Amino acid sequence: MLQRFTLAAAVIAFTATSAVAAQEDASKREATASLGITINQGNTDSQRYHLSAEYRERSNAHRYLANLELNRGQDDEGEEDVNNSRLGVGYDRFFNGPWYAYANASWRQDRQADLRQRYVLSGGAGYQFFDSDRLRLSAEAGPTYVSEQTIETEERTREAAARWALDYRQDFSEETLRFFHRHELIVVTDDVEQWFLTTRTGLRIPLKGNLSASLQLNYDYDNSPPPSAESDYDATTLVNLTYNW
Repeated sequence: MLQRFTLAAAVIAFTATSAVAAQEDASKREATASLGITINQGNTDSQRYHLSAEYRERSNAHRYLANLELNRGQDDEGEEDVNNSRLGVGYDRFFNGPWYAYANASWRQDRQADLRQRYVLSGGAGYQFFDSDRLRLSAEAGPTYVSEQTIETEERTREAAARWALDYRQDFSEETLRFFHRHELIVVTDDVEQWFLTTRTGLRIPLKGNLSASLQLNYDYDNSPPPSAESDYDATTLVNLTYNW
């Protein structure tokens, strides 16, 4: 597991370095890091930890993306009941106007969902409806490759799929309240009953300087989970401190 996290950090560092090297005069950078910790003691002893980070850089023709998410937790008996991680990198190439071509890759693991690893590689076309400091909205779709391996049986599957994603963020007033929503739907092309959905939705309120507080709902749904998975969905409500620069 440590090797995977080390590899994840290296990929993010490489993406960020490439972004800096390729920046143009009109480039804009945006990075956030969020931390949430919940520790209950007394009648209920439990611990929950959440860490996420995101890097985004946009110039007239190029956009670079990287994100990382870690969740860990123990129940009141000291048994691990949350252990999942997600890493993603992406590149968008803009043409004249709002159209762009994209390529991205992601990796995910989730012990409670019997998911040792899932690799997703995708490329396609996107459309940037808005991209300002106050409002951002884009949608994209394209062919996808999914490689997945379970923990219990170590069975590995490789499937062709289709991907649809949306990214929406809006500040309702300057430096007060921000709403954000992202989702990604991936459907296996030869069996439409096999699909999974990832959503991230929340509100962010500035506190002081670059520090803000956020209330966020993470929802992951797998329509055809492995038989040994504890559930077909994960729903997590998070209260985080977020630093952005």
